[in-house]
Amino acid sequence: MNATDNLTANLHLLWPEFLIAGLAFLVITIDFLLPRERKNVLAVVSVLGLVTIGVFSIIYLGGKESTSLYEGIFVIDRYSLVFKIIFLGMGALVILASIDFVKKHLHHPGEYYGIILFSILGMMLMAASNELLTAYISLELLSFSLYILVSISRDNQKSDEAGVKYIILGAFASALLLYGISIIYGTLGTTTFEGIGQAMGSGLSVSPHLLVGMAFILSGLAFKIAAVPFHMWTPDVYEGAPLPITAYLAIGSKAAAFALILRLFSTAFMQSIGEWHLIVAVIAAVTMTFGNLSALAQSNIKRLLAYS
Repeated sequence: MNATDNLTANLHLLWPEFLIAGLAFLVITIDFLLPRERKNVLAVVSVLGLVTIGVFSIIYLGGKESTSLYEGIFVIDRYSLVFKIIFLGMGALVILASIDFVKKHLHHPGEYYGIILFSILGMMLMAASNELLTAYISLELLSFSLYILVSISRDNQKSDEAGVKYIILGAFASALLLYGISIIYGTLGTTTFEGIGQAMGSGLSVSPHLLVGMAFILSGLAFKIAAVPFHMWTPDVYEGAPLPITAYLAIGSKAAAFALILRLFSTAFMQSIGEWHLIVAVIAAVTMTFGNLSALAQSNIKRLLAYS
């Protein structure tokens, strides 16, 4: 089997991702063709497409064994499948919850629904990512989609402000994450989760460079899940975003980030758990304590969601 055959042999395992991308382009194209009074059908097409892809994913991938694609940068297994179904279901619910908002505020709903579908694609790729740069690109696809969705209500000054804050701080967090990835690669010579885990389990002590790289990666991911002390963007962004997108941020983006974090730390960094488990435990405890105590003082439901 030649190199081309190796690349395409398991390409069919990414059919759910291809179908989501195709559905997004289809919805955007239909938006250009339909008159304004008939654009309600776009929400129906999006939801039915998500449900169909979810059923297809369960039937097509449910019985397959765990498989690595492209020298280990993607993993198709039950773990990623469960999260894919969760993301598809959340996407359908968010689209249904957005129908009234879209009718009142948007002239081209296909763009809105299409961006939501692209964000779901980013989440699905994050859950299946097994390599740092692939995970980073998937995370950026999700992040850029969310930047647009947060600020999509252009007649709302708070929405514009929230979008600007989210982009600036999100770019800072992405820089931290990318810098951490570069340090890991420079230290270990690999970016795959298995390769990192094997290098750390080879009996060598964890170098200071490696600890710094892990700290930068943890900081970048902590921003995405709004962990203390990387949480200060959430109240203003949640308050300025449209209500359906606030719910999407509170649930969808967090679930995608946790899907990546769990695979990353259980596969790549498990051999050095003694170096980071206490830090993660402290961050989790402080985040839950500070977040919920701050939420008690909120009178705005969006800010309450942001803190809690």
